[in-house]
Amino acid sequence: MRASAPTCKALAALRCRIFDTTYNPGAVRTGAKYLRQRLVGPAMLSYYRPQLNLRSAIASVGGLPGWSKEDGPLLAPHEVQRLTDVARRKEMGKGPPKKGEGRRAAMKGKKGR
Repeated sequence: MRASAPTCKALAALRCRIFDTTYNPGAVRTGAKYLRQRLVGPAMLSYYRPQLNLRSAIASVGGLPGWSKEDGPLLAPHEVQRLTDVARRKEMGKGPPKKGEGRRAAMKGKKGR
């Protein structure tokens, strides 16, 4: 003998109360699958190293020894080398052309002749 539909629904509701599961007769999407999963935040945060805020670190030490704001910005050694190379090339006349004096402007002047 087969149970009636209301009896099956009542049985399903009772089963959900006993086993502490969600009663969802309409099969509505609830997101329960994602709510059951463990939270990712703490594990992900422990994977990456903590960010170092240089400004606050330098301020807590009392500034960098032997450097003041009048000395200019702090530059990496390779950046200092690049700037000296650019200045040297500019003195020799091999630096980048001024705006409007590049190859395109030179070709434009030849075209009108």
